[in-house]
Amino acid sequence: MKSMQPIVVLFTWLLATMVSGTVFAAPTLSSPLSPWNGEYMQAEQGTVYVRFYLDSFRRTRTSKDITNNVFMNFKNLKTGQLFVLTQEPFESATDAVLIWKIPSGNYSVEKLSINENTGITRNWVPTGKHPVFKIRTMFVSNLGQIHLSPDQTTGLKVTFKSSPNLFNGDSGNQTFMGVMDGYKASLQKKLGGAKLLKQSKDNFGSSSEARAAFTMVRQISMIHQVDSSGTQQSRKLMSATISAQDAELRRCYMDQLDLALGLRGSVNFRFQIAPKSGSFQALSYSGGSLSNQKTIDCLTMALKKLQFPIARPLSGRLAFQFNYDDNPGRAKFP
Repeated sequence: MKSMQPIVVLFTWLLATMVSGTVFAAPTLSSPLSPWNGEYMQAEQGTVYVRFYLDSFRRTRTSKDITNNVFMNFKNLKTGQLFVLTQEPFESATDAVLIWKIPSGNYSVEKLSINENTGITRNWVPTGKHPVFKIRTMFVSNLGQIHLSPDQTTGLKVTFKSSPNLFNGDSGNQTFMGVMDGYKASLQKKLGGAKLLKQSKDNFGSSSEARAAFTMVRQISMIHQVDSSGTQQSRKLMSATISAQDAELRRCYMDQLDLALGLRGSVNFRFQIAPKSGSFQALSYSGGSLSNQKTIDCLTMALKKLQFPIARPLSGRLAFQFNYDDNPGRAKFP
């Protein structure tokens, strides 16, 4: 019996290590998808589109400070990486279909959530087999229709329906190879050809275009600050999520620089985060010295796509400061 004692001690130590590792593990952030804007696709990258429909929800007076976007969370089955697609529900058949960029691979749907205009956060998590869909390199995956309806106090009923392709690209499309049913992996429409694989490795049509694009170097400064209630840990998690999406938020400012000479300054928001979904339950512009409306609108939409790994309510002020330098030999920001 004495010879068994070291084994028992070792097992106890391993168990304690595993438990403590679980308690202190950092939460995994979901990466928001970026929209496709007509560019060539990169290697190992595809796209996806989906239509959300709301059924049997109570109609209330719409508040501009509360978003009712649908949040769809899914996981890459090979890498384990988490993603979130954020999109408004469809109201009619004429609504524009948004195309989202995503790494190729197989994915499982992990969660769907929505914040009602009444302030209620509703969630759906699969209890049995998770819906699975496929993303192929340089293909458009059609996830069809997803219908959401209220279930009891804070739940959601969700129905997945395959549907015919709605992507309008013709057979000469030079961006994608085809459209496929994301669930069945069956081809719905053929586009382009195999030569796109070579083109996809370079976003520019020629090397001269690339040289022309980089003849001017511009240094962009974007600083954000979270001033809120709640714990310091919650503020750090919120700040880390925003920092992870630095490129997309920064682009809102960069895209307006060539149109508005001397554009710089601050943009402030008031916010409230719903802990059950981790999304903004309320988000409103509250002023600042940078008054370019397109920049403000772009930032608002980009922020509404984010989900934060926060378990408690959080509200307060989110401030951005933007500046640039076209001669960044030494950055000189006033």
